[in-house]
Amino acid sequence: MKLVILLSAVVLFMTGCLKTRNEVKEGEQRSTMQQQVVTLQRSNADVGNRFSDLESQIRELNGRVDVVENNVGKGSAGMENALKNSQQQNMEVGQRVAILQEAMGKLERDLLALNAEVQGLKAEKMAAQGQQAAKAAQAARKDFHEQGEEAFEKKDWKQAILQYQKYRDEYPKGKKFADSTYKIGVAFQELGMKDEAKTFYDEVVAKFPKSEEARRARIRLKSVGKK
Repeated sequence: MKLVILLSAVVLFMTGCLKTRNEVKEGEQRSTMQQQVVTLQRSNADVGNRFSDLESQIRELNGRVDVVENNVGKGSAGMENALKNSQQQNMEVGQRVAILQEAMGKLERDLLALNAEVQGLKAEKMAAQGQQAAKAAQAARKDFHEQGEEAFEKKDWKQAILQYQKYRDEYPKGKKFADSTYKIGVAFQELGMKDEAKTFYDEVVAKFPKSEEARRARIRLKSVGKK
């Protein structure tokens, strides 16, 4: 408005001066100045409207800024709470992981100890089985002579020959080898197979000349030689 008043005063002042100097062009200049004044007034009105719009926009922006600041404040508090909760949860998870790792470590140690124990038991079992097998084999060798003795006492000459021979085959350096050989000869002699009996008597005399079995074999040889 001050601008309009100032321009109006300028126009009046200039109009007064021009009447004295150039009355011919008064009408044209007045018209031109009025048009300029109108243009300036319109421009001023536009500027005023624009300032009003800007003020409205500024107020609106200020309101939005307040809302945003409020939300940011609330959001910051929420973020802090969320961060605290997350840290607490991470701490709890870390503790659980530590407990789980300790349990797994203990389980692994127990498993290693158990495997070692199992391997030890397997080794003991294999050793025991080996010993049992050896004992069984040794018992089997001895059993052949014992079974021969049982058959010999029962006068089951064929079974006696079979068991004594098994002993001889399985235990060629056994203590009962001479006895088994002599009794095979006796069994053959009892079966009437003198030649076979003589073969075993001769073997006893040749291999064990100073033994009791050799002495008895020589006596048997004399009887075998008779017709």
